[in-house]
Parts: sequence; C-alpha cells; structure tokens
Amino acid sequence: MSKDMARQGGATSESLVKDSLKLIANIDQGLQGGNAFIETNPDALSEAKARDQERGRGQVRSYLHGVPIALKDVFETKGRMQTSAGSNALVGAPAEKNAKVVDNLLKAGAVVVGKTNLSELSNFRSEAPADGWSSRGGQTLNPHRLGGQVAGSSSGSAVAVAQGHVPLALGVETNGSIIAPAAYNGVFGLKTTAGLVSTEGVMTSSRMDTVGTFTRNVRDAAEALNAMTETDAYDDGLHADALKGKRIGYAPLPELSAQDAANPAIRADRKHFEQALEVLKDKGAILVPVHLLDNCISIDGYDAYNDELFKDVKAHLEGYLAGRSGLPVKSLSELIAFNKQNQQPGQPDQKILEMINGLDVPPEQLEKLLEKIVPVFQQVIDDPLIEHNLDAMLSNFLSHSYYFSAVAGYPGMSIPSGMDDEGMPTALHLQGTKNSEPKLLSIAYGYEQATQAVRKPAFEPGAPSSPAVVESDETVEEVVQAS
Repeated sequence: MSKDMARQGGATSESLVKDSLKLIANIDQGLQGGNAFIETNPDALSEAKARDQERGRGQVRSYLHGVPIALKDVFETKGRMQTSAGSNALVGAPAEKNAKVVDNLLKAGAVVVGKTNLSELSNFRSEAPADGWSSRGGQTLNPHRLGGQVAGSSSGSAVAVAQGHVPLALGVETNGSIIAPAAYNGVFGLKTTAGLVSTEGVMTSSRMDTVGTFTRNVRDAAEALNAMTETDAYDDGLHADALKGKRIGYAPLPELSAQDAANPAIRADRKHFEQALEVLKDKGAILVPVHLLDNCISIDGYDAYNDELFKDVKAHLEGYLAGRSGLPVKSLSELIAFNKQNQQPGQPDQKILEMINGLDVPPEQLEKLLEKIVPVFQQVIDDPLIEHNLDAMLSNFLSHSYYFSAVAGYPGMSIPSGMDDEGMPTALHLQGTKNSEPKLLSIAYGYEQATQAVRKPAFEPGAPSSPAVVESDETVEEVVQAS
C-alpha cells in the first residue's frame, strides 16, 4: 500500500491542488456543474507547496500528505474562510481556531481546498424540501442528472467527490445527512460511531451528530478515518479475501407493488441489492436473513425521538450562536429576524427554525434522548447481530434502514451498487454495532473490488421521470413508518 496518495502517478501536491481549483472554477461553478463548493481556500496553493517541500526533504506525514480535501461548511477553520452552515446570517469573522478533526487532517498533511454547500443549517430551516440549498451557496445539483435528487444535508461534499474535484470530503450527519447524499450521488459515504471522531469546533445540530467522509473508494475512507482518529488500524481489513467467512445479515425484500414496479429507481434499487447478495455469497460471505424493521419500534417511539431531537437542536444552536464571536447574530431569534429581513422571492421558508425557536427546553429533559430513546434503536441493531453472530447487516438503500443506525449512534456505510435506467446511482446500506467501522470497511472493500460500481458523472440535463421519493434527511416520521 502506498503511504503517499498524492504521489501515485507522479503528481505533486501543488499540481493536484491546482487541478482541483481549476475544476471547481471551470466545472463546479460552470453552467452545467454541480455547484458543490460554497468557497475555495485562498491559501490552498501555498499550503500545497509547503507539503511538497516537506516531501522533498523526505518527510511524508501520511497517506493524505498533500491531498486536496473539502469540508462541509460547518467545520470551523481559522484563516480566511467562513464557517456559516450555508447561512448568510452567519457570515462574519472567521472562526478563531480549527475544528479538532480539521487539525488532525492538517497534521496528516491534507490540504483544504474549500468549503462545500449544504442544506442550510443542516436542513433545520424549512418545512419545504430544500436539499442542497442554502442562502449563501444556492442550489447544489446532482452531477449524474442535474435535475435529480441531490439529498442533504451534506450535499456539496458528496457532489464534490462525485465530480472528481477532490478525493475526500467531510460531512456531518444527524439522520441520513451522509448516507443519503452519498447514495444519490454515487460515492462511498461513511457515517462513524457517535463520539469516535471529535465534533469539537463543528457546528453540530444535536449531541447525536457524527462526522463522516465521502470518497470514491473504500481505502481512502479508511485512511481518512485513520487520520481523523490519529490511529492506523482502519485499513487493516482491506485485503483480497475480505469477504471470506464474514457473516452478513440482510433484510429480505417485500413483494413489489404495481406502483413500485413502474418506478425505475425502485426497480434498480431492488435488482442491484439482489445482485449484491450474489456477489457477497460468491466471495465467501455467509448470508443470514434478518428482519430489521418488523414492528421494532412504536409510532410513539418515533414521535418521542423527533420531539427530543428538535429540543436538542435548539439547545445546540442557541449555545453555538451565543459562544461564537464575530457573527452578526447571537441567538435563534436574531437569526430568524435576519432571514425575514433578507428573504428573497422563491427562497424556502424558515418554519422549522421558527418552530424550534418556540420550544420550551428544560435542561433536565435533554438527557431523555440518550437515556430512554437511543437504547431502543440500538437494540434493533444489536439483537439480530448477537442472535445470529453477525459481523454486519446489509439493506437496499430505499429501505431507509439508515435511520436506525443514525438514532442509535452506530456506524453505517452507503456503498455504490450501480446505475438505474435513467442515469441515477443506486446504493446499498451497511450497518453494524458501536465501533464496528473496521468490519464495515472490510466488507465494503470486498464488495467494491468485486464490482467496481462507482461511475463518473454524465452531467445529464433534466430530472428522472419517476424518482424515488425521499423525505427530509433529518427527522424520522413518514418515511420510516412507511418502511
């Protein structure tokens, strides 16, 4: 394994960063690009040159030495870039220091080329679907079909990687914000165990938020996790016989309705899931049917989660705004007032933000999310894993099983599985128990090597004729009840 990703093919860090910035300017920000980037780093080239000078002296920090990366616009960075969660209301003085995970990546030698667009305030602004839109960055587009679902909230990070403008981008997930954009944009998305990667200096929405990555291959995800956690073990399971003997649970597909049978996205999702099971079996995995969604959690359980999540969001946003220096607003009320004053025709409303601001949040109630609700969702995953002695569980993406790992605080991976008939990506969802990232990465690597399902974007105009329905990526209600 190469320990210097930037030198594969003889490139220099400076040339890679120049190419990245050129692609962002000419394609991403062009008439038919994905509009993934909200701004670029004016110091990126000088930082790349410094990494080349180190390499010239025989100093290579890690696999990521000199590699251009991108950050969702919620990761604090000192210097000349903003950290605004896509909101014009939060444009002011740059942050005073880097997020802890950003410092770890810089220590590993990575070069930040820019911040990526997102669903404003991590999709906690509007009741209307606003995936990939922010007042500061505009609308991010799916590079495979420019009118297709881009998903959120880490939309820009997924699109930046899908376009090939950076090999690695960071995102943050509350509930689906990494898994869904990765799936719809055809890249690998790794959502880590809650608490594994530091969220210090990250503009999170709730205490359940987790940091994750978007990449075009599994090794880059593993090496990025090594750097983010300052360890070196996450790439150990990436070998030729990675699938041999792995016990993988899978959710059998329900009977297809006539309506679903007419939807090309749903047909492809099912077809590629069934093909994936055959690939896994052929490569030595042991497949075990499990029933992840069978009446596991009552509707009251979902409602309780949503109620507590919104309270947690209020507490986190109020605390962040009050503690961050140099911003034009210092509270949710001031943020809402700013948005009202600067509302432009056609922009999404801010009803979710207004609803959150109106909540009464006694501090003692905030522990309810962790103490009473989260363990129920953890049990949904842990019970079949323990009963069947499984390494992980696999689902088709449109089963929406990723909601369980999100609420549980457990890791999950979105794995590209192919393309549908209308040029949109399909994906699998792999999940496991707490801190099972090594197993997930190993399984994903074995499947990746057997299929090579990642495709370059075609930038096709228009929208698919029958897209799969996707609800907000941050709350659990109708979509999970329907599943």
